[in-house]
Amino acid sequence: MGLPSIVIGSGPAGVSCAAALLAQGREVLMLDGGNDLEAYRAEKLTQLKASSPSEWSDDRIAWMREGMEPTAGGIPLKLSVGSDYPFRTLPGAPQIEGEGVNTRYSLGKGGFSAVWGTSIMPYAQRDISSWPITADDLAPHYRAVLDFMPAAQGHDALEEDFPTFKVTEPMPLSAQASALHARLQKNEAELRSRHLLFGRSRLAIDSAHCVRCGLCMYGCAYGLLYNTAQTVDALRSNPNFRYAPGYVAQRVEEQGDQAFAHALNVQTNTVEVFLAERVFVAAGTLASTALMLRSLDAYDAQVTFADSQYFLLPMARLAGVENFEPNKLHTLAQLFLELTDPAVTPRTIHLQLYTYNDLFKRLIDSKLGALSGLFPSKTFFSRLYLLQGYLHSDDSRRLHGTLQRTASGDVFHLSAPERKETAETLQRVVRKLSSLRSLTKLHPLTPMLKAADPGRGFHTGGSFPMSNAPTGFQSDTLGRTHGLKRIHLVDSSTMPSIAATTVTFTAMANAHRIGSLASQ
Repeated sequence: MGLPSIVIGSGPAGVSCAAALLAQGREVLMLDGGNDLEAYRAEKLTQLKASSPSEWSDDRIAWMREGMEPTAGGIPLKLSVGSDYPFRTLPGAPQIEGEGVNTRYSLGKGGFSAVWGTSIMPYAQRDISSWPITADDLAPHYRAVLDFMPAAQGHDALEEDFPTFKVTEPMPLSAQASALHARLQKNEAELRSRHLLFGRSRLAIDSAHCVRCGLCMYGCAYGLLYNTAQTVDALRSNPNFRYAPGYVAQRVEEQGDQAFAHALNVQTNTVEVFLAERVFVAAGTLASTALMLRSLDAYDAQVTFADSQYFLLPMARLAGVENFEPNKLHTLAQLFLELTDPAVTPRTIHLQLYTYNDLFKRLIDSKLGALSGLFPSKTFFSRLYLLQGYLHSDDSRRLHGTLQRTASGDVFHLSAPERKETAETLQRVVRKLSSLRSLTKLHPLTPMLKAADPGRGFHTGGSFPMSNAPTGFQSDTLGRTHGLKRIHLVDSSTMPSIAATTVTFTAMANAHRIGSLASQ
């Protein structure tokens, strides 16, 4: 057999590219940081799975909630069953410094899929009209991704703009979400005429085996929330696939018809050189960009990232709902709302609606302390909804990055200049939602609107955007930059813009597309 293809990274883009390469009969070596869940936490999960959720006392699951302290601006850092392993650094990785920026990269097995909210939505053509590829080009690769990624999604009005590609059974709605959904359905025609589409959430979950224990925000004891580490483990049964954790890529290069990946073995603290037919860089947009800048010796050169502005907006209904607590329910996004009003912005605004979970109560308890027992929690929480929203990157602030060489190692410096248009768009969103309250019975709690720092939503990319005629820090439609032929960027760093509708699914489809075409 000839030289392998090397894939750097085990996150969503990495496994999608690897799956495409293996489908072409290629040999694949995956180099990865490989940080993983601590053994003692894995053992605790095993113990939980051996019993029914009805037997899980608060004391028994307290370790899953460790480090997840909610604030009015959300969760400072979403952990995986109490562990920060997806965020831990390793030797040889660049340090991130930011001004007004809150973002990270992952060296964990599975990347950020270990801590994501599992929401999946494709991109509508109107939101990628500036791309050199189309939604039709991505369509077969969305379908291919759903061959190995579970999905809970059904038929609804969203399919007009956002195909499902594979219809299964959506997750059941909470009592609060069910009451709201009924109201939306009653006024669907009017809402559509006023540019609001809605549907059940689409989630990367093994819904058939979900026990609905209500702990989704902390992780799943049964491993039913999709993590690409699961696909890595499944691929290891393929004789053409080899997974090599404990490596941090330092540099990539090509010579003639060969490519090379230089990676630090964190166990031996030595750099090893791997020879490949092609190298596919899927380390996540920050790490991939730093790797490419180092490989191109482009220190101190500025690159620009596209970012989808992340925000939180609490909403209230005047009528409460009985039995709203998460009894035998999931606590991830319940409904998706898509604003398509050109008076707000020409681009889709994506809103994910959440209903009660115990983080709501934990926040109030932490604020009120000893007085929390006097708070009318059932009355309040039965009426409270939370919208988690995203803007298109064209409506959001941009990140600027510069890789700098220092005596203690490389530092990736990030900044994000203010942009008044972003705040203005958010205000138009709030006004639009307020104008619909007679139809939805949802009232925005406008003073509680929280716009996160740029990068906080982890929907970032575009540092080497694809172009039909790439120049400078651009790539071609196969993710190749600066005249390279055998080194391909395959994660969101190649996406010319970041649409509001959840970046992961499209990053996976595009990585699968590049892996399929580059291997031919």
